Amino acid sequence: MAIVSVQNTETPDFSTVISTADLKAHLRVTHSDEDSIINSYRTAACQFVENYCNTRLTDHTVNFYANYFSSVIELTLAPCIRVNNVKYSTAKGAALTTLSSTQYYTETNRNPAVIKFMTAPSVNTDDIAPIVINADIGYSTAPEALVQAVRFLVSHYYENRQAAEVAKIKEVPIGVFSLMEAYRTISFK
Repeated sequence: MAIVSVQNTETPDFSTVISTADLKAHLRVTHSDEDSIINSYRTAACQFVENYCNTRLTDHTVNFYANYFSSVIELTLAPCIRVNNVKYSTAKGAALTTLSSTQYYTETNRNPAVIKFMTAPSVNTDDIAPIVINADIGYSTAPEALVQAVRFLVSHYYENRQAAEVAKIKEVPIGVFSLMEAYRTISFK
């Protein structure tokens, strides 16, 4: 496995996925007293969908950190719009070196996207993650099924404000998970 971690380079704006007004209409809330809690539920729901699907609901830049070069590295998030650059460390404390884009090519039309390297330079083996792949990931417009999953989750959070429930809750068949399943990115490397 080459990818060891992923870091967003910016804070996503989940209001572009679904607005507070849309969520309030779905919840049948007509006042503004709970806007902040609804926004908090939206953030939690969007993060849940992103983590389950290995995706980003909004398009933004992320850094993938890898521990070694292999001939192929799968990017563990989708959809991949483009790979901006690949940088690597050659020695402890040294500045990162940018790998020439002629040394690799990307296949962003597949899920998960892959980077294929022609040659692999030597990296600092003392680093846990000496390779940084900077890429634009996510949807310009989130698929309606994932937006609906966010609605369902926000509704659940809004109606069930405790960590435990006295009544028995039953999952709706063809509910949240079935909405997300088609958009899930699974990597086998």
